[in-house]
Amino acid sequence: MRVSYFKPRKPLDFSPHPYDIGNSFGSWHKYEDSHFLNKVYRIDLVQFEEYYEYHLTYALKINVCNEETFFVKVWEVVEDRIKNLRAKDPFSSYHGSYKFRIEKLQQFQKYLSSIDQWNARPSHIVIAEKEELIQKQKEEIERLTARLSELNEFEVLQKISIGDNALPTLVDLLKQMSQLRLPSGRSFLACDKKSPYSKMISKYFSHDGKDIPLETSRNYFVEKKGDIPIKGTTVRKEHRIFEIIPVKEVQK
Repeated sequence: MRVSYFKPRKPLDFSPHPYDIGNSFGSWHKYEDSHFLNKVYRIDLVQFEEYYEYHLTYALKINVCNEETFFVKVWEVVEDRIKNLRAKDPFSSYHGSYKFRIEKLQQFQKYLSSIDQWNARPSHIVIAEKEELIQKQKEEIERLTARLSELNEFEVLQKISIGDNALPTLVDLLKQMSQLRLPSGRSFLACDKKSPYSKMISKYFSHDGKDIPLETSRNYFVEKKGDIPIKGTTVRKEHRIFEIIPVKEVQK
């Protein structure tokens, strides 16, 4: 008895499932591969997965094969048909139809390639894909290495040390600087976010010989409701020991 991998149309069924293959009568079963591919030509690309899964479910249900065997079967059917179509006379009046079918089958092959979890396709295809992936990974590593080298230019061997527990004083000075205006009236330091200040402190300053955690510096630069921080750490009056005074008046 012939083994069928694809769900056939039931005899005399005049309302079959759109993915069922074959005719309602007649000895078409020995051409089931062609009937399977005829559906591929007619469906949209977005239906490939659904169509494939429909027949896979059938094959597994009747226990004719496992998932890998079914995949290999479909791949071979598609590959053989592409070879057959390419061998057709290019000057035939059906050449346009052959070309369309080849392109559609190649699109279906791309879908099959995306689900090949067993590397069951011909070895030269799998090897070529892996080599391409390795090349892309090498290029990405080179790009990241170059980027890391650029970033390392901004690293410092020794941080600026803040003595006498004066971290709040530095914060106060930075806050004053963020409010300064140039003689033209424009902001001296323009920044919509507060995070650059906290990150700068943690990256380039140390406090009494110790690194300053980002969370510590971030607590000084929190959102405010009026003049009162919603949360975080305030700079106490005794730490506000410097005042930045412009030597030129700001234009009004």
